[in-house]
Amino acid sequence: MSDPQFEHLGLRIAFGVLRPKPRVSRMVADRVTIANTVITAIQVHGPEVVPIVEKTLFPSGPPNNLTVADVLVAMGAHLDRTTAHLVGTDRTHSVELSDDDGARQVRELRTVDLKDFLSTLRSNLIRNYGIHVAGAYGLSAALPDDASSLLLLAGRAEDLFRTRPLVEPPKNKSLKIDPLLAADDMKDAAAALRSALSDIEREKREAQLTQGAKNESMATWGTVYAAAADGAAAFFALGGRVDLAQRVRPTARRRAGLPDEEAPPADAQTPPEPAANPTGGNT
Repeated sequence: MSDPQFEHLGLRIAFGVLRPKPRVSRMVADRVTIANTVITAIQVHGPEVVPIVEKTLFPSGPPNNLTVADVLVAMGAHLDRTTAHLVGTDRTHSVELSDDDGARQVRELRTVDLKDFLSTLRSNLIRNYGIHVAGAYGLSAALPDDASSLLLLAGRAEDLFRTRPLVEPPKNKSLKIDPLLAADDMKDAAAALRSALSDIEREKREAQLTQGAKNESMATWGTVYAAAADGAAAFFALGGRVDLAQRVRPTARRRAGLPDEEAPPADAQTPPEPAANPTGGNT
């Protein structure tokens, strides 16, 4: 059932008030058809969208005595709220990315700690027991630099230190290595690195969430901006301020989030047109 507010539009169309009369020019007839499309859409779909628009522009409910000024101001306020939300999601994402820096620093430190321990242990094994003993514990080759490879190496070496007795005599008794204590130290260093890597993964997931929220806010802003700017342009045009309508109407750059180059402010005064020179030029 049509809303009474929109019924008069339907009646005008039904009785042909806006339909082309005989002998109307094609230019005018085309414009009547175009106008009828808009008017019919308002009459048919207006009752469907009006409640949604009211809730969007007036979150606390429309004023009792709603005015045109209320609608225009509400459109600007809705765009302002949407822009503020976009700023908030952008700041949240920036804070999340700054947290990532600290997690990466901890990961680098823990990676260095594990590599230094393995390097020292490998050096002591080679110098005090020989390269073959270092190889028996998986530490004969040069150590990798990346965290994942270091963890794999440390895991294998820890198992060997716990299961293979160190029966070879040391060259220097004061530098004797206790395999089980070495395995425990290795386990602790590896656990610290794994914890740091886990923090990195958590930060990545959180950054993905904040990035997603920011992307969604940007998409919403694009829709709301275009609607509010088109609406404001319509109000200014209907109010006789075509100059202001042109200034606020969305352009391709503005829809893409880029300000127009050297665009005048919306409240700037329109300069007067130069007087025509009788000779054909401008004064």
